[in-house]
Amino acid sequence: MRNPTPKKNVIVYSLTPAKDERDLFCDIIRILGKQFGAPNFDPHLTLLTTTEGRPSPMEVLQKIEAATIRLPVQAVDFSSEFRKTLFVALRPNRSLQDLVADLGRATKSRAQRLADPHVSLLYKTFAPNVLKELASTIKLPFGEVTFNSISAVRSVKPIETKADVEGWEVLAEKALREN
Repeated sequence: MRNPTPKKNVIVYSLTPAKDERDLFCDIIRILGKQFGAPNFDPHLTLLTTTEGRPSPMEVLQKIEAATIRLPVQAVDFSSEFRKTLFVALRPNRSLQDLVADLGRATKSRAQRLADPHVSLLYKTFAPNVLKELASTIKLPFGEVTFNSISAVRSVKPIETKADVEGWEVLAEKALREN
């Protein structure tokens, strides 16, 4: 029996989709969670993960002056990673990369360019053939996702179980400026 990976508390900064996209993603997450015994969670696009401490998440979000961000949908895809089981892959743009850089400065941490922005739809381990079939059944009625708020969530790292996901705690939220 392998020893579990030690967990540490972190703060995760994420974008939240606007209402229409959020509602659809919530429905998909809820349905998949119920069908497969997976966790229910709020749809989000992870931007940056930091350790807990100063500055506080509220102070960080007060420094952010970003506008609403729209990202083109690339595909519904899957991977063997628990935290990225089934997801909507998005194409990054300059606004997203600028926001990540701003967050890095505000949190006094080293922000890395987002190479694979995505919104997860399911956290669960499956065989690749099952995930491929699931991904092929999901058709989104929109070609881009609008994100209009940012949040800071307390989580553990690494995220490996349903309990890890269900333990998330929102610490601060902020609406983004309208374009």
